[in-house]
Amino acid sequence: MFALHACRRSKDVAAAVAVEGVRALGATSGSLAVLVADELSVPGTNDPAPRGLAAALSTPGPTRLRIAGREAWAVRLAVGDRVLGVVAFDGLRREGPAKARLSRLAQHCAPVLARVLAEEAELSALRQSRELLRAVTEGTHDCIFVKDRDLRYVMINAAGARVFGLVPEDVVGKDDKALFAQVDAEEIAQRDREILTSQRTRIYECTSTTSHGATRSWQSTKGPWYDEEGRVVGLVGISRDVSARRKAEEAQRLLAEVSGILGASLEYESTLAAMARLLVPAFAEGCTIHVEEAGERYCLAALGRGAAFAEALLDLVAPGRALGFGELDPTTRRELEARGIHSLLVVPLVIHGHALGHMTLLGGAPGRFMAESERALAEDLARRAGMAIDRARLYRAVQEASRLKDEFLAVISHELRTPLTAILGWTGILRRDSVPEASRGKALETIERNAQAQARLIEDLMDMTSMLAGTLQLDAVDLDLAQPLTQAVRAMGPLADAKGIRLETAFERSGPLPVFGDDLRLRQVIENLLGNALKFTPPGGTVEIGCHRGDKALLWVKDDGVGISPATLPHVFERFRQGDSSSTRSHGGLGLGLSIVRYLVEAHGGAVVAASPGKGLGATFTVELPLRVAKASEVTLVEGSPAPRRDEARVLVVDDAPPSRELVTSIFKSVRPDVTAVHKVAEAVVAMAPKLPPSRQDTGRS
Repeated sequence: MFALHACRRSKDVAAAVAVEGVRALGATSGSLAVLVADELSVPGTNDPAPRGLAAALSTPGPTRLRIAGREAWAVRLAVGDRVLGVVAFDGLRREGPAKARLSRLAQHCAPVLARVLAEEAELSALRQSRELLRAVTEGTHDCIFVKDRDLRYVMINAAGARVFGLVPEDVVGKDDKALFAQVDAEEIAQRDREILTSQRTRIYECTSTTSHGATRSWQSTKGPWYDEEGRVVGLVGISRDVSARRKAEEAQRLLAEVSGILGASLEYESTLAAMARLLVPAFAEGCTIHVEEAGERYCLAALGRGAAFAEALLDLVAPGRALGFGELDPTTRRELEARGIHSLLVVPLVIHGHALGHMTLLGGAPGRFMAESERALAEDLARRAGMAIDRARLYRAVQEASRLKDEFLAVISHELRTPLTAILGWTGILRRDSVPEASRGKALETIERNAQAQARLIEDLMDMTSMLAGTLQLDAVDLDLAQPLTQAVRAMGPLADAKGIRLETAFERSGPLPVFGDDLRLRQVIENLLGNALKFTPPGGTVEIGCHRGDKALLWVKDDGVGISPATLPHVFERFRQGDSSSTRSHGGLGLGLSIVRYLVEAHGGAVVAASPGKGLGATFTVELPLRVAKASEVTLVEGSPAPRRDEARVLVVDDAPPSRELVTSIFKSVRPDVTAVHKVAEAVVAMAPKLPPSRQDTGRS
């Protein structure tokens, strides 16, 4: 009949039936329908077959039926029990022979159609498999690849090719020597050969650098690739980029090591230097750490690339801000690049919002310290370094406070015991009546002088206690500053004379120095300053006290004594602070006088400063007080009761300390015998009630 063996698709079979079958059978037209999912359809189109053809499916031989209003003959195509479809022709000229030829046509057409449908099904399955494989390999960020036994890439997905900056077609046929750095390519090839030899799947992690310099960390799973006969013809692999995870793990390990170093000691100078040695080269190629204290900058560590040039960059950094390489001006960048520095990050050491210094990280490769994770790690390292500095300084402050406390206790013990020893010693001698009459006055004078010294020490302590508690009160009035100045100079004159020191005055006044203050406390300020100057001025020296009126009332005390060292000068007004606080020091005192001066001056709205050129060059203390602006005011005279007559006055002494009560009572009885002494307020009320005039006694009303 006609050749169907050349057909490769079902629509080719349908075309052959439509053309050559019509000619062979002498029909007007012919068609073929394929049975798909119990429905007849036109091959190659998926269009439904003409109505009526389904009737031929149930009959083995030719069947007469009507198609589109025309009579036709149809026969089913079957191979064994499998029905494949139907062929139909209309306009057959000789019905009997045509039916026989139609049956023979069906016998020849059915095997061909079966073969073609099987091939189409196989191709469709292969196409679906490829599409599924493509969806799997291209729908992931993992690198999926296949290599042959020569370790050349047979297949790689787009994600894998992008690692090398290529497309899959450019990678296929290459081996790892063309894609990775030589050392990494050899290591990869060695692992791949072990997998081919052992025929076992392996999972491992590694870090590799591509030929264009990109370094990544990978978690790879590789196993043998078998052919249909079970022979190993290559390997299949999946590699996942775990660079971010590895960096996070390394960052945590680095932070843990840094924390261990910083926590090992409170000597932050050495621990920060050790921290820098850890960071180079683990995190940077160069590292410097600078700290600032008392306005001075100190370098604690400078290691690696570019460390010698880092300090000059700190002047470009805003306080408390970070600075990256890209933020530098072009000139500075070119200078650094000429020295091999292509990346940089300056991070402040900040604690409680206060910058303690800076950490500078330097690198030779461009692009370092730009990733958010790297900057976050650098900031975390800087934060921990700042905490270490702050913790160490707090510890040192506590230690210093403890040392000062111990020194103060030793000093106060010495200062209180010294006059007490003289008082007790002379008192004992006087008790034994072994002192000549001529020496009794000197003994009593010594006792009095040491008692007064001890009283001053106790008053200073009580004043400081009141200052710390905030309970010290000023009895402020309008006064002329010349008054406490004159009184203080008069009071300190004998001490200056006794030490052989000239006490000079330089009162530059064109009029009064009106201030609003407490006369006694201002006198205390001046006496403390004079006493301090006299204490540290050797015999034959000079102490000058002066005052001047300008925008403010200005007074100063200047001496040519031992002076103050630059290290001590910022601390002279601190409590218990002395240039020499040892027990063998040549000058006594508790170290409270200047602290009291500052408190009292500031309480008056003024300020006090100390200046000294250095040791052995004397010192000057300057006090500024606001001037009092005079205001006109009305004075109202209030008629009051006449003062009581002296012979009507009565004395009541109330003190719960028997020695003090007895002393005061004895003093008053020496001038007036009518003195009553009690130790409680309640007793005082009872003692005074009978002696109060009726008009002043309590009537029970308020």
